[in-house]
Amino acid sequence: MKRFLNIGSEKKLKEAIGVVDNVVMEKIGQWRREMATTTAVLNKPDLLSRFRKSIEDDHKG
Repeated sequence: MKRFLNIGSEKKLKEAIGVVDNVVMEKIGQWRREMATTTAVLNKPDLLSRFRKSIEDDHKG
């Protein structure tokens, strides 16, 4: 009922998820901008790069 009415703890949870989504989207945007501006980042073994590569590998095989 709380979720349907968007009140109480369900409202707080929805707001918190929105904040996390915004932070993640900003980090992805930052990463994409770095990728577009430098080739040195291609060799950088950060978590997002490894995750993206694993997804690409899953789609290939």
